[in-house]
Amino acid sequence: MFTLGINIGSSSIKVILLDGDRIIGKKVESHEGNFLQALKTILAELNIPPETRTLATGTEGRHLLNINSVIEPLCIEEALHHLHDPVDALVSLGGEDLVVYTIDENKKIITSFSGNKCASGTGEFFKQQLARMDMSLDDVHAIPPDSKVLKLSSRCSVFMKSDCTHRLNKGEACRGDIVLSLSDVTATKVIDFIKKARIIHKKVLLVGGMTENKHLIRFIQEHMPENEFIVPDQATCFEAYGAGLLARTSGSPLPSLEKLFKPNVVQFKRFQSLKTAQGKVTYLESRRAKVVAGREYILGVDGGSTTTKACLIDMETNDITASFYGRTHGDPVKALKNCFREMQKQIKAETGNGKIKITLAATTGSSRELLGVFLETPAVYNEIIAHAVGTTFYKENIDTIFEIGGQDAKYVLLKNKVPIDYAMNEACSAGTGSFLEESAQGDLNIHHAWEIGDIALEANEPLKFGEHCSAFINSDVRKAIQQGALREDITAGIVTSIVSNYLNRVVGNRTIGENIVLQGGVAKNKAVPLAFAMLLNKNITVPPDPELMGCFGVGILAKQKLQDGLLARSAYDLEKILATDIVYEKDFQCKSCDNLCPIRILKVNDHQYMFGGRCNKYTNIRKRNIFNETDVVDYIEKRNDILLNQCTPDPQTLIRKKDCIVGIPRCFSFYTLWPLYSWFFHALGVETRVSDSISHEGTARVESNYCFPAEIAHGAVQDILDRKTDYIFLPHFKDMESYEKNAPASFCPITQSLPYYIKKAFPEIPEEQYLMPVVSFMYGTEKAAEAFIAVGEKLGFSTTETRKAFDVAYAKQTECFARFSELGIQALAKARQSGRPVIAILGRPYNSFTADTNMGIPRKYTSRGFSVIPFDILPFEEQPIYQNMYWYYGQQDMKAATLLKSEDNIFVTYISNFSCAPDSFMLHYLKWIMGVKPFLILELDSHTADAGVDTRIEAFLDIIEGYRSKITEIREERYDNHLRFINNPDEEIHIKNTRTGEKIPIKNNPRVKLLLSNMGRLSAELVGAAIRGFGINAQTMPVPDIYTLQMARNHASGKECLPSHLVLGSVLKYLSSDKYRKDEIYLVFVPTTTGPCRTGQYFVFYENLFRDLRKENVVIFTLDADNSYNELGKDFARYAWWAVVIGDYMKDIETALRTCAENPEKAMMEYDHIWQKMIHVAEQDITKILPVLKEISADIAKIPLKNKIEKCPKILIVGEIYVRRDDFAVDELIRHFSRRGIIGKVSNVAEWIYYCDFVRHYELKKRLALIPRYRQVFASEFKDIVQWKIEHAYKKKIEKDIRDALSETGLIPDSPHNMEEIMGNTEKYFVNNELYSEISISSGVAATAMMDGYSGIVNISPFACLIGRVIEGVLTPWARERKYPTISIEIDGNLLPPNVINKLEIFMLNVLRFRTDKDVNHMLEQ
Repeated sequence: MFTLGINIGSSSIKVILLDGDRIIGKKVESHEGNFLQALKTILAELNIPPETRTLATGTEGRHLLNINSVIEPLCIEEALHHLHDPVDALVSLGGEDLVVYTIDENKKIITSFSGNKCASGTGEFFKQQLARMDMSLDDVHAIPPDSKVLKLSSRCSVFMKSDCTHRLNKGEACRGDIVLSLSDVTATKVIDFIKKARIIHKKVLLVGGMTENKHLIRFIQEHMPENEFIVPDQATCFEAYGAGLLARTSGSPLPSLEKLFKPNVVQFKRFQSLKTAQGKVTYLESRRAKVVAGREYILGVDGGSTTTKACLIDMETNDITASFYGRTHGDPVKALKNCFREMQKQIKAETGNGKIKITLAATTGSSRELLGVFLETPAVYNEIIAHAVGTTFYKENIDTIFEIGGQDAKYVLLKNKVPIDYAMNEACSAGTGSFLEESAQGDLNIHHAWEIGDIALEANEPLKFGEHCSAFINSDVRKAIQQGALREDITAGIVTSIVSNYLNRVVGNRTIGENIVLQGGVAKNKAVPLAFAMLLNKNITVPPDPELMGCFGVGILAKQKLQDGLLARSAYDLEKILATDIVYEKDFQCKSCDNLCPIRILKVNDHQYMFGGRCNKYTNIRKRNIFNETDVVDYIEKRNDILLNQCTPDPQTLIRKKDCIVGIPRCFSFYTLWPLYSWFFHALGVETRVSDSISHEGTARVESNYCFPAEIAHGAVQDILDRKTDYIFLPHFKDMESYEKNAPASFCPITQSLPYYIKKAFPEIPEEQYLMPVVSFMYGTEKAAEAFIAVGEKLGFSTTETRKAFDVAYAKQTECFARFSELGIQALAKARQSGRPVIAILGRPYNSFTADTNMGIPRKYTSRGFSVIPFDILPFEEQPIYQNMYWYYGQQDMKAATLLKSEDNIFVTYISNFSCAPDSFMLHYLKWIMGVKPFLILELDSHTADAGVDTRIEAFLDIIEGYRSKITEIREERYDNHLRFINNPDEEIHIKNTRTGEKIPIKNNPRVKLLLSNMGRLSAELVGAAIRGFGINAQTMPVPDIYTLQMARNHASGKECLPSHLVLGSVLKYLSSDKYRKDEIYLVFVPTTTGPCRTGQYFVFYENLFRDLRKENVVIFTLDADNSYNELGKDFARYAWWAVVIGDYMKDIETALRTCAENPEKAMMEYDHIWQKMIHVAEQDITKILPVLKEISADIAKIPLKNKIEKCPKILIVGEIYVRRDDFAVDELIRHFSRRGIIGKVSNVAEWIYYCDFVRHYELKKRLALIPRYRQVFASEFKDIVQWKIEHAYKKKIEKDIRDALSETGLIPDSPHNMEEIMGNTEKYFVNNELYSEISISSGVAATAMMDGYSGIVNISPFACLIGRVIEGVLTPWARERKYPTISIEIDGNLLPPNVINKLEIFMLNVLRFRTDKDVNHMLEQ
């Protein structure tokens, strides 16, 4: 029998033709964005016999074929059955995926391990980086033998790409080094997954296109020699081979080529054509002159990340006379020489053999320092200033510059031609030229950058892709290709995505003026300025030769410096420069500080230059930068000395009372509370051992995509483990004493959850070795001491001994804080008197004040002559900040910022980490606090190359000078509509105009409309109806869509969590619709919390954003989870509870119908018709709805079913409450589950409210216990507990009545409902109940569900959600140990990308097999 297996990959197509088990034909071809045509070509070449049974697998593209298809895991299993030897794991090294499958003795897949959406370590990413270096796949095998492996950031493809670029541009690496380093990163990722799967001393099969990279295979084998790694003959097309084998029983006849393809359906939303903005873009005419022999010229050079530009400028006329723009290809010096050769041709063509005089040479760009050494010029300047000078030369009234380069994107705000504010892309390259070009070339076969614009302008409807991240946009592009979208629409979609990313991630909420210039090489693409004009609805100007603005600007800047007496003329000869080489003589290690930087000695024309290092030391030597070092103070160093030395015990004075050692990892709270911890154990007489390195083996154990400091914590714990301590001290760092009266001072969930996810990542450490006190100072030292007393008792000390040790330690910690304050007062006083600006470093102690994470940033400033002050020593206690700031470090940062706003000589640098959730809001607040005063944000991760940081710091220092020169001309004022929502216990809720004193009633007032965001259509509509029945004019906004999301992201940074965007976008959409009226007042309902996740920041963000938007009739209205949303009184709470519970059960019924109905589409139409009956009754009095529910139940029971719910496997969807309930966010998942016959039960809103009740009760009991027993019965807490019990009993009764009324449907799945049992499981398996968040309830309910008969768990959360990532970190290893199917999915508002779909398909396969043995045909798609 002839069979054919087809695998549609993300970047290539694999086809295998079999005669029985024998391969008689094989093709592997890159489809380059047109897989349909590529498949046609392959099939035509293979000469396939008639009646060949065919089966397709791979990405979504398989659904466009008129043949049977099946998911890849089943093909892998079939192929494994035909291998002679059993294996324990299989590694698929694909174009977009890196997946490790564990295999059982029956050659079935047990589970899989893969990364998130990020492309780092995949074949497509490797291929892109080769193209950047002008290398082919064949060149990989011919790299120089002396090439070496360098450390690269491996968490993110963008960071990795930055490291590669900057290392090449700084001369720290050659192309061979990068090839080896990229191969090593992928090998390390593979080994990390294999270790996580506990595949040791076993056999592992390697398949996929990347197996052809011999360096990768070698590194895998070297990193884990105890395993046997096998590369089969079918490695490059293994899944296609399995599909061919499976086709014998599950294939279908191969139709003719004319009938092979189905009509395509593109699921992406669309923009209007870019051509609609053509009248808004103006191109300035080029000013070029000829080279004239004998005249004087300036040589301007811009060494960019991907391109190198040079121009010759007439000293007298300032005209460009010769220029060239070429690829850098990882070798800046070679690229510059190529520019000069091309310019020489131009010069010779115009002057013959005449001579010209070049008396100034200046460099800018990411390789400016290296090229400055090569040219032996002191005129080396950052590109921000260079671009500003170049642009304003052509148009003086410019107030805003958008500049998009190859790797960097920049925004500059100018006043009178002087930059006063700026921003650069902090990490992501999705808004840059390299991303645009690589996407077009790698995915769409567009080989020339100049083609992109013309193709994009042919699009009638550009696709709406995401704009979060380059890796994610790439996934969207490949998904669109698989759906058969037109190349023109995809290309235009990429253009609009990079522009959206730039506006959201680079500009953010900074000021955009009216005179905007777009420059950089990308501006030559005609589609890009049109996309800016369309999205901003503003006019855009493109200067002449936009790609040359950097080299032209730096040349003009050098001329200005010459005129100011800061530069001297010299002589530069292009012939001599072309004959010059940089000789790399030797390296040595600088020992000026603990960084121990490698320094390279370069030789140019017999002159030696020391080059490299994190700080500016060797740059100062080269440029003869001189400043008085005695005036420069590193207060961070002084602060750390107080913390780590002055206020900690001398180990030599330890009087040992227990023969044990406690290991303490340097992470998180260590950098604030080390005096407390160290003195506590010292006073007890217990030796401590602190981690002193970050072990990669530890960082590889992370179970989720935590922030970089959490990754470091894993490495520090591994170091402790390797050093054989008896105990490991891992505090749950919950809160400190608050600076604010009405908010706690807690820590983010990732900081708080440290001991819990570490336990799961290090299962070999016995439970009894962990010391995990809950460190909480909210209720004073008496309560705080209890956790430490428990630690002492575990070590064998009495309560008295332990309490005494705690008192000693607390006194020392208090002394440390007092010394901080003294130092801060001194630093502030000296800064006010300093002749130079002083830099305040904000962030968190564990990322800003430690060399493990801060990339030497403090020293980068001090080595340039600027003192630095840490935020947490400043005297900011009385400074007012935005309300509800419940993070301790957030309070310190915001108070410090408020203090520094009025300090004319101190400027803020804020150090953040990639995907830091609190900072997604706090950086907005920082902007609003600072107003027009410039500040710098540095977003760090596991970068190793720091040229980008240097660029930003240099630009910031120049911006400060510009600001100081214009400070008297800058004024600012923020709008306030003076409307406030008032909810006092002794009066009706109302709105107050604080300017006029007018009280505006809310109830029974048609002029006031309450806008409800749509957190699930059913619940939202029902709650809206119930509130109208309560007398409030409530309007439920429609289910959001991608355009809603875009509207929000036009006013946000894109880093905030998805729910904040959906709520904001819904409100903005309503306010811009024809429903909006100026004579109405709109109350926007925003549920809130007091931490620790971001939800409680939404309303603060909205209030301030609406002020910026000058919304005169919009008021924010909040209800707090801490009170179970009861602030509006018993009647409102009663109505709302009825609506919530009914909405929950009706959602359950709807979801079950989608899976069980005989005709799901018809069933949904009937269901919607039935649903409308309920809304009318709810608007009258929802508490009288039970008879109607019984009628509805009977009507629903009549809908024909193909399966009863008892016959269907059930999965529970847990995680962040908004996205799991929001139809826009969760519907795609439900659709996939229903198609496979799986019921996706979504955790209820009522469950969350019950959990809020649990926390409220827990806190009341805790506070009551602090009161003497004889007074407890008279305490308000006692009364509140009694009231709580009455309220709880009422809620339970109503819930039972509603469930009973709807029971006839037979469509309500059983689910965990006993909160005591759920929270018991939480504490038993996952986290302490002191961790108040969805982490606790979701992990507990997931465990309870699996033990109660569910077949799988989905943890759903917004992208970069703190909650979702911690749930993943504690739930995934727990489930894996028990072989429970589980998956974590992050939602960013876009369609799920192909690699997530692949993970989901594996999950569904495991769900179907979990309690039954489903065969292959159950997963067959016809």
